[in-house]
Amino acid sequence: MKILKAKSFHPQTEIFKISDLTYVKHGLILEKLINGEEMINPIEVHKCTNEGTIGALGQEYKKGLLKVFKGSRRITTAIQLGYTHIEGIYV
Repeated sequence: MKILKAKSFHPQTEIFKISDLTYVKHGLILEKLINGEEMINPIEVHKCTNEGTIGALGQEYKKGLLKVFKGSRRITTAIQLGYTHIEGIYV
């Protein structure tokens, strides 16, 4: 387990498995992290309940998704650097 930790302290920080997160897969990276700088803030994650929500073609949304609210670029960069887990907080 390789964890990307944030430089700033937050009392409610948790470690999230990157493969369990849903995030925007845009392919953008943070050059600062690639060049060896530390991640400043933890990512922000929202747990979706999706109770009774119906999507396209009448299919129900998955329940309990962990959506990244802020930090998709940090995740993309973490994956490129070989990290499996990332520090974050629930919002």
